[in-house]
Amino acid sequence: MKSFHSVLVSTLLALTSTTLLAQEAGTPDLDAELNTLLESIVGRYSGEVADPTDASGERRMMLHHKIVRVDLPNFGEYVLHHQISRDALDSETPWQQKIYIFDQDSKRRHNTMRAFVIPRELGLANFEGDPVKFQKLALARTPVMAELQGFPDGCKISWERDGQSNFVARVRREKCRYESSSFRQRVSASLTYRVTPDSFGIEETFFGDDGKPLFPQRGLLTVARKPSTVAAVLAESKPEEWRRLDPERTIYMELDSGRVIFELSPTFAPRHVENIRALARSGWFDGLSINRVQDNFVTQWGDPDGKKPIVGAASRLPAEFERSWTSEIAFSALPDGDVFAPEAGFVEGFWAAGDRKAHRIWLAHCYGTLGVGRDTAADSGSGAELYVVIGHAPRQLDRNITVAGRAVSGMELLAALPRGTEALGFYKTAAERTPIRRFRLAADVPAEERTELELLRTDSESFAEVVEARRNRRDEWYKVPAGQIDLCSAPLPVRRVTPSAVLPNGRGG
Repeated sequence: MKSFHSVLVSTLLALTSTTLLAQEAGTPDLDAELNTLLESIVGRYSGEVADPTDASGERRMMLHHKIVRVDLPNFGEYVLHHQISRDALDSETPWQQKIYIFDQDSKRRHNTMRAFVIPRELGLANFEGDPVKFQKLALARTPVMAELQGFPDGCKISWERDGQSNFVARVRREKCRYESSSFRQRVSASLTYRVTPDSFGIEETFFGDDGKPLFPQRGLLTVARKPSTVAAVLAESKPEEWRRLDPERTIYMELDSGRVIFELSPTFAPRHVENIRALARSGWFDGLSINRVQDNFVTQWGDPDGKKPIVGAASRLPAEFERSWTSEIAFSALPDGDVFAPEAGFVEGFWAAGDRKAHRIWLAHCYGTLGVGRDTAADSGSGAELYVVIGHAPRQLDRNITVAGRAVSGMELLAALPRGTEALGFYKTAAERTPIRRFRLAADVPAEERTELELLRTDSESFAEVVEARRNRRDEWYKVPAGQIDLCSAPLPVRRVTPSAVLPNGRGG
């Protein structure tokens, strides 16, 4: 009887021989090719092109393509959403939207995809980032039942490699003929797509009954891929996409090891923020200590003995766990939804989650979140005891504790402290505690002693690019882009600036 090792070696040799024969015969590995194609085509592209609707050929326009992977298993295993816009990448009034479904027939000779147009009247712009819109498609059993406009089989788009890293897809005019309700006549279509590591190009020519083009022919309209790394996006960001911290809602906590900076959120916790301001201005925290550091959870500070009297501020406040989702809330949604809430995104630069149908919204517990400690009673917190999240996002705390803000600088000083050895990470002795030297509002600190920071606005185009760069990593190290991102993994870029820089203060995105 052959040994297991002998059988294994024989099997591997047979597989290797089969692969080599396939390569010698020139047979493409369509599954591997499809994976590479999907990684290549997904992305965000922008650039100036000739206006295809201009008969003179002189007018130019901005063209934006957003191509993302969407989870619509009722439609197919591999589904892409392609939004074409003239005003912005995440336009609410896109020029055209399509759904692409890749066929997985084992007998296929090429990687082909079927295309469906999303009619404007369905109102599904950016549906991949809106749970309500997404459900309109997710609940449909087929694209046709979702009221998408399909094309006949002759219009299937076949992809092939055009060089090592490039792909080209074509639809032949003689095969793609159909009755068009939009053009109110029988048309034929010639389509070409081309994807490279740096660009995306598309040419669509429609011919009428008389065989003449219905629009001027402009050739392949090619635009550049947007930067694929966070560093590249930030390097190309515009000054107006950044905002300065408001000194009246910025806290400096001075430790022997350095300065930790927090941004407060009066939009979500107005009474607690006002109380924290009052405590800071009275010097209440000065001389107190960090009393608890629980691994993978929180660092907490305040009065370790609970005996220091509070003067000029409230000793307890009604809970501010969540608030009404009203029209003045400027919410920037993330594209991949959330496990803990129907929607997740950002409000004024803070991680937020909410339920639009219930008209409720709240700040989320992510790494760096500043929360208000309390006892069992919901109204037992005041801001006199604070904590910051130093571990994996404890989202179970959402809507159970008032969130007053987040750290924007100095998190390493809080996350690297020795862990407490008592229950819940409390320190056993006073000597183990870290003293708080000063706890002040930035507005009360002389200008020359302030740390001038600016934050990327979460309602800016560059921030959307930062999120996309993290969702689909394309640098050399990453081999498989995740294609999704959760709320607490979305980076919030902060950078230091010189005091002479003139940028807007205030809340912003």
